[in-house]
Amino acid sequence: MIKTLVLIALAAVALAAQDANIEAVKKAAAQLEQALTHADMATLEKMVTDDFIRTPPGGRDTNKKEWLGLVESKRLQYVAFEDSEERYRSYGDTVIVNIVSNIHTRSSGGPERESTLKLIWVWVKLDGQWRLAAVQGNQVTAPAR
Repeated sequence: MIKTLVLIALAAVALAAQDANIEAVKKAAAQLEQALTHADMATLEKMVTDDFIRTPPGGRDTNKKEWLGLVESKRLQYVAFEDSEERYRSYGDTVIVNIVSNIHTRSSGGPERESTLKLIWVWVKLDGQWRLAAVQGNQVTAPAR
């Protein structure tokens, strides 16, 4: 009986930790999106891991320096994010996020463009802070009519 109670208590603690991780990542993701739309380079530098990798749809992989360089130079301007279909899975100090996002961007100050992407975000907890380690995006096409 005591073993059963201990196992139940441990399971409850593990679930609470997962929930806390997911809530923390939700806050971090919102902060990241705000930093991207404001080109807040100091915040972005802190929130992205040094070995970060980004795989955009149809494009070549970019690392932290390349991605943040695009944002800082305004060759890639994030205007807005409209997120839906969010799913979070917590594995200790890693949270994987599957999300559909309408992303409004501009390239080098050109006209605003909207892309709907299915994204996988990989967040890791380093030195007590949640940081983005990877993102991969796939273009969502409109359903056939």
